[in-house]
Amino acid sequence: MVKDADIFAAAMADVKRIDGKRRAARPQPEKGAAAPVVRRAVRPPVAISREPELSADGSGFDRDVSRKLSRRQLAPEATIDLHGMTLAAAEGAVTRFLERAVDRDLRVVLVVTGKGLREENGRTITGRIRSEFFGWLNRTDIRARVRAVRAAHAHHGGTGAFYVLLRRRSSASSRSLRATPQR
Repeated sequence: MVKDADIFAAAMADVKRIDGKRRAARPQPEKGAAAPVVRRAVRPPVAISREPELSADGSGFDRDVSRKLSRRQLAPEATIDLHGMTLAAAEGAVTRFLERAVDRDLRVVLVVTGKGLREENGRTITGRIRSEFFGWLNRTDIRARVRAVRAAHAHHGGTGAFYVLLRRRSSASSRSLRATPQR
């Protein structure tokens, strides 16, 4: 009697992987012998964001908002300065700050990370908070709240700060159904 596994193995025998490598053939059990049990490691589910990762290039940042910020017609609605914080404290502060900003339905906020470049004993040292900032924003829980990020203009801190464009809450979730007059 032919089993499905045998049919599948025969059908896939000449298939090559995309990267050109061939998979090592599994040893076939002898007739009458019990087939070895293959156990696969169980991987925890990974939260996959369908959004592209955020970066400082400003892709996805609203052009009109960017223009108004540069012309000082619009100012960030809230600001947080991370100078002097440890890495862990800064991460927690950014998370709480963005949560409160979304709860208040703010549109543009400013996060001051610092430039991160300094000279010590003839060596250039880069800032850890600035280098970790985009990793924090790309976490699934925060990424759902952030629409885009770009470097701030010189009058708002220049390369030591970032504008964060937040997603608006949907109008349906912000309205109460009880507030709607019933007929």
